[in-house]
Amino acid sequence: MHLTVLEEIVLFILDIRLWTGRKKLKEEDLAVNGINTSQLPPGTLASLGSKKTISTEALSPFQSMKREAEKLLLATGVRFLGGYAVPAGKAPEISSRLMDLQTNFQAAKATLLLEYDQKVREWITANPPEWASVIQASVDSVTTVDKALHFGFTPVTIQPPKTMPDSEPLEEQAEGLYGQLCNEIRTTAKTTFDASYVGKQSVTRKALRPINAIREKLVALAFLDSEIPPLINSIDDTLNQLPLSGPIEGQYLNLLAGLLSRQLMRMGLPVEQQIEEEE
Repeated sequence: MHLTVLEEIVLFILDIRLWTGRKKLKEEDLAVNGINTSQLPPGTLASLGSKKTISTEALSPFQSMKREAEKLLLATGVRFLGGYAVPAGKAPEISSRLMDLQTNFQAAKATLLLEYDQKVREWITANPPEWASVIQASVDSVTTVDKALHFGFTPVTIQPPKTMPDSEPLEEQAEGLYGQLCNEIRTTAKTTFDASYVGKQSVTRKALRPINAIREKLVALAFLDSEIPPLINSIDDTLNQLPLSGPIEGQYLNLLAGLLSRQLMRMGLPVEQQIEEEE
């Protein structure tokens, strides 16, 4: 592997905490409704699970925003040191979009807190009446929910020292990021290949979206290794051969499948391992 110069990167640390509205289901909850708890299997065999005190729909916006924040960071960055390392040039745009998500999260939280008692009553009403007291006894206070739901993030600039005795620490840092990038690209490529290409005689242009997303990520992090630009060129060469519209089939489908399976799914693997996979 031939390392290129490691540019300045920004590490985004996400601090997003969700409240699930779930509580552990206890034996006394079952006993209240006439269930013989002595007949339950031992704990080594099965557990009782959990009970919900509010509907999943009431909390789904918060989970969606958490996923969106993670997706945003992974689009041009890689997981690193408990956060997400992105090129410094992308940091202002990412910060702006995370701030928008943070604002939306806070707005959704304010609405939930305002409607909390009503949402709990609706959930209790939506379930069999004999379980009303079990649900009600486990309901958290508005204050608890307020403290539990949180959306925050911290950007931290990571830049090599201006004077270093040798390049070894820098190379180790770059290798770690490059290895993580390769792992993420291989995973995305395999998921895409299995979901959209295996057994297909034709695909729509929607199947190009994951490949374009991979390309965008490689472009953003091309400074990590000199092997990345040729891979970007290979993606471009393949995409440029495709028809401009209509379904993708025949030789063009084979080109895309080959790009995913023979190149992107093997990115960063040792040559001998690639040969083993071919055999």
